[in-house]
Amino acid sequence: MAINVYSVSNHLEEEGWKLISTSYKNLNTELEMRCPEGHTQFMSYGQWRKHPVCEQCLAGDPYKVKKNKVPIKTIDTQRILALDAATKISGYSIYDNGILVSYGTYHADESKEATERINEIKHWLEAALNEWEPDFVGIENIQLQSFGSNGKYQVEMYRILANLQGVLVDTLFEKCIDHALCYSSEWRKYCGVGDGKGRENKKRQAQEKVELWYKQKCTQDEADAICIGKYFCNLLKNKNSTWGEDI
Repeated sequence: MAINVYSVSNHLEEEGWKLISTSYKNLNTELEMRCPEGHTQFMSYGQWRKHPVCEQCLAGDPYKVKKNKVPIKTIDTQRILALDAATKISGYSIYDNGILVSYGTYHADESKEATERINEIKHWLEAALNEWEPDFVGIENIQLQSFGSNGKYQVEMYRILANLQGVLVDTLFEKCIDHALCYSSEWRKYCGVGDGKGRENKKRQAQEKVELWYKQKCTQDEADAICIGKYFCNLLKNKNSTWGEDI
């Protein structure tokens, strides 16, 4: 079936968008459109099909976020804590009603061996849960990388991260806090991160996204945690229409 301005308009409307442009040439033609929240966006139909997300919605409110300073939780606040967990440096972000309010990192004592660091991170998480009172915690899932020349090292790292993830999930279970895991491919797709190859390239793209959204520079671990939080905010908003403001 040939693509024309009518079929494009119908497709956008099915997803809650509105096509403003009145002509269409090809997949690469820049079009004017509005997202479900009324923000005007300019992108091609090909770009929209690949990533139908409004950058203004993703940006949220850039004036409330404060690094390492978590506001007191109010009674009408639904709070998400997102973690990019690792045994040395873990990134975290906090969203209140879908708006980023804080982010930062926790540095475990690198002089300790892995089991001791995992225990240290567990106690940090317990303290964070008690002080920040999140309603939901989202964590990036682990995955075994392709082997290559350092396959033995990657398997060992996977084992250590699996131990860490198990401890974190068990801690959340004991505290009766709702939680979930997501793969990096999931949150990167939602946030529009991942064009090009290489882990470092994708991490730089996440940092660039955060700087675009909030006009702030952050570390790779912080940027990943912010993006992970955005993914879970959207996931929970879609599951619960009373979740709060759009991101």
